[in-house]
Amino acid sequence: MEELKSDLAQNIKQVRKAQGVAQERLALDAEVDRTVVSKIERCVGNPSLDTLLKLANRLNTTVSALLAPKV
Repeated sequence: MEELKSDLAQNIKQVRKAQGVAQERLALDAEVDRTVVSKIERCVGNPSLDTLLKLANRLNTTVSALLAPKV
């Protein structure tokens, strides 16, 4: 489970930064609290599927891509 959280954290952070989007902007656009994004990126959050869908949609990617392991 921790590895999955780590992969999710790294993927969200990488995609977010590649798009030049701040945590706060991502949260506002995805209609989630900024602390949710922060917790996910620090591996301390346990987001719902609904939250993952909102973030993936805002980042123009899929939930499966956000959960994909790093190679």
